[in-house]
Amino acid sequence: MHLKPILWRVPAVLLAALLVLLGFSLSPANAQFNDTESAGMPVAAARIQAPAANSVSVTKSCDSFLWFGQAKISVGSYPTITYANYYELKVIDPDGVVQFTGDLSKSTGRSYSSGIQSVGALSGTWTYQIRGYYKVPNSTNSWAGQPLSGTLNCP
Repeated sequence: MHLKPILWRVPAVLLAALLVLLGFSLSPANAQFNDTESAGMPVAAARIQAPAANSVSVTKSCDSFLWFGQAKISVGSYPTITYANYYELKVIDPDGVVQFTGDLSKSTGRSYSSGIQSVGALSGTWTYQIRGYYKVPNSTNSWAGQPLSGTLNCP
């Protein structure tokens, strides 16, 4: 009969030991680390330059006959620019409105014609800009370079 009182003590002791062990293993761990390191990483930004004026071939004219005229600007050749992977021609009328933006890699993007207009509508200084861009592949992001600007004066 002495076995019955001992039998219920064994599970109680095991349960108490298990709770003690769980209490130790569930306690939060605390640690502290103090160290500083510095790394020297050279960083530079690429700058897309404007094309050199003497390396670009531009034909421009302001043709008129009686009361009508036409402004024309065409890019024959342009140099490659370091870091640029896209080139653009932009034409701005005398009122400051962008009339044309063309991709220089395409034949249709290399020249602008105002179409036949009254001479008074053409009168003033037209501006053209040739600019290189870096367009990030598989993205809509791009970096614009400095433009090469020129003018066409229509009487």
